Amino acid sequence: MSIKTLRKRIALVAVSALGVGVLSVAPASAAAGDMLIDVSESTGLCAIADSSGYLSTSADQTGELATPLTVIVALGGTVDVEVTTSTAGTFQSNGVLTVTGATPVLHSTYGVYDALDGAYKFTAAAVGTNSVKMYDGDPYTAENTPDTTVSQTGALTIQVVATCSATGYSATYSKINVAGAYDDTPELTDGDVLVYGAGDDAYINIIGKNAYNYVLPSTTTWVASATGATVKIGTDTSIDASTTDPGTLALESTDAAGTNISVRVTPLDAAKGGTAVVTITAEGVAVATRTITFLPEASAINIVGIITGPVGGQGAVLYSLSNGSASVPGAASVLSTTLTNRVTAVTAIKSATITASDLTPSDETESSTATNWATAIGGSANATSVYGLAEFTCGSGGGSGSTTVTLRHYTAISEVYITKDVALTCAGGINTYTISMDKASYKIGEVATLTITAKDSSGNPVHDFATVGTTDITAGGGTLTKAAASGDSFTAGVKKYSVQMTTAGTFNAVVNIAGVVTKSATASYTVVDGSAGVTNAEVLAAIVKLIASINKQIKALQKSLKR
Repeated sequence: MSIKTLRKRIALVAVSALGVGVLSVAPASAAAGDMLIDVSESTGLCAIADSSGYLSTSADQTGELATPLTVIVALGGTVDVEVTTSTAGTFQSNGVLTVTGATPVLHSTYGVYDALDGAYKFTAAAVGTNSVKMYDGDPYTAENTPDTTVSQTGALTIQVVATCSATGYSATYSKINVAGAYDDTPELTDGDVLVYGAGDDAYINIIGKNAYNYVLPSTTTWVASATGATVKIGTDTSIDASTTDPGTLALESTDAAGTNISVRVTPLDAAKGGTAVVTITAEGVAVATRTITFLPEASAINIVGIITGPVGGQGAVLYSLSNGSASVPGAASVLSTTLTNRVTAVTAIKSATITASDLTPSDETESSTATNWATAIGGSANATSVYGLAEFTCGSGGGSGSTTVTLRHYTAISEVYITKDVALTCAGGINTYTISMDKASYKIGEVATLTITAKDSSGNPVHDFATVGTTDITAGGGTLTKAAASGDSFTAGVKKYSVQMTTAGTFNAVVNIAGVVTKSATASYTVVDGSAGVTNAEVLAAIVKLIASINKQIKALQKSLKR
């Protein structure tokens, strides 16, 4: 390539970086020059990119030094560059790239050359990354004397690789995720969301890059196709409002190269749901295939558990939504006309979800005994669940008892309500209680179950936030495996404790719950020493069994002898 102007001077300064040579360009003013990459005069070009991404290697590329180009060239290849600047400067070559072109004047010690504006051919002599840097002055104000006050204003990067790689879509550097909305910054670490509720769309979001980690050019043709769904492909949030197109839809991106490609996926029948398989290609090469499940609308409300609330406080109902065997997400509300002075309100706390999420009551007064909230789902106090949760308010004047209310869920696609009648219970605290043992007799080492049954002043089981409070529990001949705590709560009026039997004899279990009408309750039982041998009754029973077995064998023998 010939030199196109001789009116301006440039400077190139090379330093060593990352163990390879770094070529630098330095003009004496802050004005940024231009660089023209002459493709026809270059050899071994792999890729060219600017700040927006990958550029064509079949046409000349021009960039300002303040916003430079990056050129990737194979070992032994050449990059033909014309540099245009406004003042004189210097350049240096240290062996990673060799430089030929305009006639330089050598500064002896540093290998730094004065040079004119002009055309230079950089030959890739070693694998590595090399920068051609612009400065706002001559970094060498005198022979062999660097000037550290001179600032860099721009750079051209030349990367030498052993061989060129493909410049199409690369899964190594591209980013993709499946989410419930358009996302212009997808990350592989986001993870794919592949299951959606009725009425929801899925979005496959892509940033397409090549093997050099540059976004694909704007001429890339992206194609999305699907079975079991319709697709819409786009490059911005307008895809949310676009009409849905069936089958295969091609898009030649007008956005900045391969960024912000998104495919909206809509099931063929939103009410029935189904499975969709979506394939996306870039320039005819498959880059992503995803199988996405769309759940149907709910057809039933299922009651999972009910927590009895205190009169004047809150209880809870745990529910799920389903369609056949499929659990689906959504919220339930109450039909207000079914509320009474006993159950005065039902408030949604958490919708049913596709994946487990935190299940936390909103009223911290009741949730201080949060183990009760977990009772219905069999989890810990900070349980997570796919179930929906609603609190109900027990009116202060409604008293102890049950009220049947109607829960309902609105189906967004079919636009109808499905309903479920459920009896919600309110109760008072402990008034009376009884205790019982699960057996009348135990052996040493056996674990017995002691049950406390508590009722309110109306004779109904106490609410599920009632606790044993200050309680004294003794079990003769044994030890509680876990001591009673004041926060131990009742479930449906019942609280159980385990007792490890240690001593033979006849004993009583005694429970005293302070501050209630019943002052104490007692249950009797015996403990026998299983290691002391069998009882007379057990010996007699064994003898009877043995005689019967012998008689049976004699009869069988007699019968066989008669034949």
